[in-house]
Amino acid sequence: MAKNYLLPKGLVHRFHWVQTPIWMIEAAAFYILLGFAKALPFPVVATIFGGLLGSFGYRNAQKRRVVQRNVSVVLPQASESERETVVRRIFRVTGLAAAELFLLGRIWRRRAHYLEFSIHPAAQDIIARKEAIIFATAHVGAWQLCNLIGREHDLSISVIYTKEANPWLHRFFLARRRAFGGPMVPSAGGARTFLRELAAGNSVGAAFDTRIDQGEMVPFFDIPTPTSTLPGMLAMRGYTLLPIRTVRLPNFRFLIEVEAPLSPRNPHAPRAEQIIDLTHQLNQRFEAWISEYPDQWLCMKRRWPKAPAAPRSPDV
Repeated sequence: MAKNYLLPKGLVHRFHWVQTPIWMIEAAAFYILLGFAKALPFPVVATIFGGLLGSFGYRNAQKRRVVQRNVSVVLPQASESERETVVRRIFRVTGLAAAELFLLGRIWRRRAHYLEFSIHPAAQDIIARKEAIIFATAHVGAWQLCNLIGREHDLSISVIYTKEANPWLHRFFLARRRAFGGPMVPSAGGARTFLRELAAGNSVGAAFDTRIDQGEMVPFFDIPTPTSTLPGMLAMRGYTLLPIRTVRLPNFRFLIEVEAPLSPRNPHAPRAEQIIDLTHQLNQRFEAWISEYPDQWLCMKRRWPKAPAAPRSPDV
């Protein structure tokens, strides 16, 4: 997670003493926003946060260039103006995501009003047996709500999170995530953390659409890119791999959708090939979701490898 939200990194490196005061100011700002959000209806909060944070984020030239490059890969046939409209809407998603996290408890308490669930029959049987499951999602739509599937179906889903550097913000976000109802587990242990939770009988859920520089080169929108093979590796240990997403519906409602379990297309292939195959299948599910809602893919970090530099002409 970000070490600072309000302060440039360079300033902290030069003046170390400002770190703690800035952390306290940042935390205070988040708590003020939370108080504001709690005082208003969720649709109003989502509209305000989406507009303000979307406008603020779009002005960050560095982030905007990253999103523009990602969108150009996803929508190669779109015009420049069409892609720019999508880019602006993606920044609006940052505000919507903030509103959804801030008011996660309210969304759950009023789930009859806000939430719908759709579960593939094959997945329904597995969930009904209360097996330890790998729920794999992407940063598309209201992805943060996916773990609410656990509370709806009495599953123990470990909430695996990255600890905030700011201790006051760490407590802030931890309190919001407790609305998921599952054990709170820091991600410091990497793959071992997932294995430990699954072995204990808990399901796990995470987004796996970000670039992992140490990952395997697996096609994503037909471009080989470093990708986490962790879901495939866990599935090969006997745990069910279920793609899950949360679609934003009209009138600020949400559909939590669980798809059919993924399995290797060739169960007789070597284990390493089956892991890559599962990873590719998961990438294909992410591609389908992103293609359906490209303006709801939160892609603030570079997803694909940088294009190699053009060879320099030899000196004459």
